[in-house]
Parts: sequence; C-alpha cells; structure tokens
Amino acid sequence: MKRFFAFTLCLVMALALLTGCGSKELDMNTVMGSVTDGVYTNEYADFTFSPPSSWTFYDDSELLEMMDISEDSVDTEKRRQNVLSRVQTLYTAMAMDETGANLIVGFENLTLATDGTSYSSEDYAEELVNQCVASGYTFGDITTVEIGGNTYYEAVGTVEESGYDMTQAFLVRRIDDYMCFIIITTIDGYTVTPDEIIAMLG
Repeated sequence: MKRFFAFTLCLVMALALLTGCGSKELDMNTVMGSVTDGVYTNEYADFTFSPPSSWTFYDDSELLEMMDISEDSVDTEKRRQNVLSRVQTLYTAMAMDETGANLIVGFENLTLATDGTSYSSEDYAEELVNQCVASGYTFGDITTVEIGGNTYYEAVGTVEESGYDMTQAFLVRRIDDYMCFIIITTIDGYTVTPDEIIAMLG
C-alpha cells in the first residue's frame, strides 16, 4: 500500500472549527514526544507505541512538512517552541508498516478554535463521526479504550477508498487545552487490524 492511505479525508479531524485566540505555554518537545530504538514515547500523553521492527517512523523533517512548517523556521529551540505552540494541529508521530497499515499521533490546540475549549473528549469524537459520515464513512457506536492507564473515546469507521475497504480507528482524549488524537488506518484483508495496532500502545 502507498502512503496516501494515511492522508485520508478524516485526517482533518474536527477542523471545521475556526481559528481563535492564543495558546497555553508548554514544553513543545514533551508534547511532540520522541522515537528511540523504534519506540515512540509521549510523556505529555503518557503512552508509548511499540510496533514491530518492520514499521517505519517519519522523521522530524517529514512531520514538519505534514504541518507546512519549514525547518528554517524552527532552527533554534526558542523558535521551535514559539512556532509549535501556535500550530492548531500538531502531528507528533507517523508510523507505517510495509503493507500500508499506519498510525498517526497528534494534538489539536483547542485554544486556537472558536469554542474549542468547550469540547470534551466525547464531544470531539461525536463531531469527528458526524463529519466522516457526511463523507461516506460508516460507524458503529463510540466506545472507550484504555491506553497507558488513560481513557480514550474510540470511533471506528469504514469506507471504500480506491477500490479497497479501509478501516480507521479514531481515538481521542482531552489533555489540558489539547485534544490528543490517534488515527489508525488499516486495509481489510491486507493489513493487521486496528485492535492489533492498539495492542502496541501502552
């Protein structure tokens, strides 16, 4: 499978919200997390992702490109902190295996969205489902799942994409004024299942 499967319609999450006010100061390196020896660790979200060695992680420059941020604009620690703290949607990890199954971790800065801080995790999951259903996805009930001892709301949707039956699991948890999201994309009959990938989170 090609990388395009990672960048499907609902990657936008609930970004119909409009840009609003400023953000809370955080150590953005902690929010971004890091990959060491094939394991992604995010202390801010309090979880790790430990996939098999066949998985490949995006590097920092590729993540910046996903956010339309130039490397020149974050060439010092102060500038990196300043730029990342003002990004509405942070992509902090992207990993995929050779079959095309993939996982994206990110955060939406709720202070940069009109009424964004009024959203609970469940509200956000429901908004995400509504937007994806309008685009042809089919969902079951929103449920909850424990990751790293924390509760995430999970919505699992299916859609046909380029002749393949694709399944995406969207997991969300509010942390302070950020909404942490984990997007898992799999292709039925070709890749591992979302539950198998969720089992790699802890």
